[in-house]
Amino acid sequence: MRCKILILLLFTYSLLFSQNEEFPQYPNPVKIPISLSATFAELRSNAFHAGVDIRTQGVEGKEVFAVADGYVSRIGVSPYGYGKVLYITHNDGFTSVYAHMSKFNKMITDFVKDKQYKDESFAQNIILKENEFPIKRGDFLGFTGNSGSSGGPHLHYEIRYTKTQEPVNPLYFGLKIKDTKKPVIKGLAIYPLENSIVNNNDTTIYLNVNHKEGVYSLDNSIFTVSGDIAFGINVYDQADGANNKNGPYSIELFADNELIFNIISDKYSYNETRYINSLIDYSRYIKNRERFVRTEIDKYNNLGLYETRKGVVPVNQGDTINMKYVVKDYNGNKSVLNFTLIGVKLHVDEIDDLVYDTESYYEVVDGNPLNITLKDFEMDIPKMAFYRDVVIETTLSDTMSNIYSDYVYHIGNEEIPVHKKATLRIKPKTDYIGDTLLYVALLNTDNKFVFLGNKTVDDYIEAKTNVLGSYLIARDTIAPSIIPVNFKTNSSISENWSLRVEIEDKETGIKDYAMFVNGRWVLADYDAKNKLLMYQIDNHIKEGDNILKVVVTDMVGNKNIYSTTLTR
Repeated sequence: MRCKILILLLFTYSLLFSQNEEFPQYPNPVKIPISLSATFAELRSNAFHAGVDIRTQGVEGKEVFAVADGYVSRIGVSPYGYGKVLYITHNDGFTSVYAHMSKFNKMITDFVKDKQYKDESFAQNIILKENEFPIKRGDFLGFTGNSGSSGGPHLHYEIRYTKTQEPVNPLYFGLKIKDTKKPVIKGLAIYPLENSIVNNNDTTIYLNVNHKEGVYSLDNSIFTVSGDIAFGINVYDQADGANNKNGPYSIELFADNELIFNIISDKYSYNETRYINSLIDYSRYIKNRERFVRTEIDKYNNLGLYETRKGVVPVNQGDTINMKYVVKDYNGNKSVLNFTLIGVKLHVDEIDDLVYDTESYYEVVDGNPLNITLKDFEMDIPKMAFYRDVVIETTLSDTMSNIYSDYVYHIGNEEIPVHKKATLRIKPKTDYIGDTLLYVALLNTDNKFVFLGNKTVDDYIEAKTNVLGSYLIARDTIAPSIIPVNFKTNSSISENWSLRVEIEDKETGIKDYAMFVNGRWVLADYDAKNKLLMYQIDNHIKEGDNILKVVVTDMVGNKNIYSTTLTR
């Protein structure tokens, strides 16, 4: 027995070593205990998480250091996404990424600031040559923060293959976390596919999973089935000392001890990231906000995270098939769920064939493109826009008031995932053709308008979308708001180190923003998630009276200008 255990341990060690032997081992990018709030390839809205999120003890300002020799190849500054971010290309074939920073080191800060003033733009995407900012392992890069679309202070840390820019799991590079907790299995889904049944029904069943003393089970683990059956699992993982619900490292499904499905969080390509909407049970996510990873792989799903792709089980009368899910985290902790399929006879007359009215339904097959033409409406859907063959229902309604198209156009529904953007054009009501304040809106589930676009093409308004649903023409007549936060209009600012204003547009959103002092553009950081524009007072503010002007424009061109005299 001891010999078998020793052999198993040696095999596991050998497997882990071989898994990591191609990857250099880096020091940690921060000098604090490593705890993660998000793992690699974690399931997000329309995307996989491209790195790991390192917790920074709930605060900003932790020092960030380069993990290897190389050079700064890209610097990004944005109110959205990664916020303030550095990309360092290393000499070993990999690139490290440090995102949501609050501040770069002085040399990089001065360089970026000069570029921002030259361009009169806060947002920057700067591509650098190899000899401009050489970096040594351990060099100070700046401070952790909460910039961009970050949901709280942390460091988003990424490793990519330099040549392909594919993100790869940073845990392969020596980043270690304390994790003795097993992944949590929350739910199981069983999908009867075409002409199949589960427990005498042809609809999906969703089941809660019981957990007691480390063992996962179902209230009833035996299912009578017939035909082709697929599965889904809802899971998360946690590490020691953290309550965040992270993604697991791997999900395996066995049928009679044969591995038929396996997905592993090792690497993927950025052009694959939207395939997440095919990996998960998208309809269930839209309706219930639960992410079930499906074992059925759609025909046009080219995601590379799959290792074994036989996730559909054919079950015939008389079959008994023992199924087993194994979910693991990176440290090897695993959770197991067992259940059994019993094959029964399928009564084909229980399955109804659907017949579609070709005037109100459009079929998309074999990844072909599609043009939908309705009254004063066109929609061009490109090839390979869906993950499988789909049927799209179209209807028109004219009962909604305060819109500027003759109809609301209902095209499919939001439960159908779309991989590539479609182009749609809607003709406004006759009296509003040429009105520059019009835009194409998606009517969301809260009956609110979501701005899609406002390009004018002949008499139509054009936009792009990768969400199906209800579309219409809306009109935005309200300019953005501008509200001083830490000073008053026509007041003294002798005690201020910064000037902060809240800017917001509640309908179409903010397109442009700028701050001027005494007629000159000044650098103001824009924190979009907090609606905050902040200028750190410098030599542009003189002793005595200063004229501050803030100009904000929304997506359709409504402009607001705030102006005041401030004394220092």
